Amino acid sequence: MPSFELKNILSSDHPRGLYWLKSHASVPELAKLARLKGMAFFHLEGQKIEGKEQFLNHASVVMKFPSHFGRNWDAFYDCITDMDWVQAEGYCIYFDHTDAFFSHHESELETVLELFEDAIDFWRREGQSMLVLFSGEHHPEGVKLV
Repeated sequence: MPSFELKNILSSDHPRGLYWLKSHASVPELAKLARLKGMAFFHLEGQKIEGKEQFLNHASVVMKFPSHFGRNWDAFYDCITDMDWVQAEGYCIYFDHTDAFFSHHESELETVLELFEDAIDFWRREGQSMLVLFSGEHHPEGVKLV
């Protein structure tokens, strides 16, 4: 069950931003709430993601990136700021169980956060929503906790 604050974020006209959840959320419920807002929902299962290559491979499958995806940070950013292949009014991404990634490659997780923050700003300028949610025991500084 999403927190009260997260439900408020999802109930706004244009849910957007980057948030760290205090506890793991119900994936089916998050997906349902996102779809009610016309948003495509993507669940990045972090339990087995320990590094950049695993993250990029998983993200490309889950988010259905084009076959020409270059499997690097620049290509990842290009894809999350394009999304032409997804028919939706916005995008909701939930990356849970980030602890293995954080433990093995903290700087790579920081890169992921920065890329998503930039993409959220890009979509805001385009008039679309992008909401990115993370959960895990290690909460990085500067990310709003809900």
